[in-house]
Amino acid sequence: MISHSPEQAAVAAELARQLTEYEDGLRTLLQGRWDPELYRALSNRFDELQMKASALPLLSASWTELLITRVELTHALWTLTAPCRVNGRVVAYHARHQLLIDEVRRQCGEYMATGERVSL
Repeated sequence: MISHSPEQAAVAAELARQLTEYEDGLRTLLQGRWDPELYRALSNRFDELQMKASALPLLSASWTELLITRVELTHALWTLTAPCRVNGRVVAYHARHQLLIDEVRRQCGEYMATGERVSL
C-alpha cells in the first residue's frame, strides 16, 4: 500500500469537500434556467479544484477524464437550442461527469486514509 503525506491527505480532504460544492452547483445549474453567473462561478471553482488535484499525482488519469467530461458537458450545454431545458445529451454527459467526480472523491478518500496512518 502506498503512503501519502499528511499534507496530501489535507489537500485530498479539501478537494473532496469542494467537489461536493461543485457538484451541488452543477446540479442547480442543470435544474434551473441558464444562469451565466453561476456557470462562471462553477468554472472558477473547477479551476481551483484542478490546482488542488495537481498536488495529488495518483489522481492524474481520473482527473484528465473528468476534464474531458466537463468539456463535453459544457459543449452540450452551449449547443442547447432552448437553454432552459436539458436534453438527453446533457443528461448523458452529466451522468458520465458525475461518475468521474465520484471516482476522484473515492481516490481522495484513499489519500486521506493513508495520510492519516502516516501521521500517527
